[in-house]
Amino acid sequence: MEIISVDHDNKEKVLKFLRDISLLHDINEDVVMNGEFVFDEDIIGLLSFEEFHNLGLIRYFIFRRAVSEEIVLELFKKIIEKAKKRKLATLITLVIKKEAIEIFKSLGFYEINKEDVFIEETAIEDTKFKDAYVLKYDVKKEKE
Repeated sequence: MEIISVDHDNKEKVLKFLRDISLLHDINEDVVMNGEFVFDEDIIGLLSFEEFHNLGLIRYFIFRRAVSEEIVLELFKKIIEKAKKRKLATLITLVIKKEAIEIFKSLGFYEINKEDVFIEETAIEDTKFKDAYVLKYDVKKEKE
């Protein structure tokens, strides 16, 4: 099992993976290009983020089958490195399923107040994500 960065050579395979595994019809290719995927004879998982100024929003955290905690941690470390290279200060994730909160907390995320979160200038509590848990990860700046 290996973790591979999404690039122009493998992007179409990653897009096909997303179409095959999910109900997503509108896939943001720029977000996919920020991703890392787990490969074991085929793509089995993807983690990616969308950039907004100095923060990243986790957009695709999706798996075809279960993987070990070690693989999830390694995948996340690679995403953190990408975030650092892009000079992002923060990663945010919106979690719908309460049981997924522990996964993110084990990676270093912590819950923040939803009142401070807006999606395209709309308070999150006025969107379809009003019931989501909002978690934040402080990306450590690389030492100059």
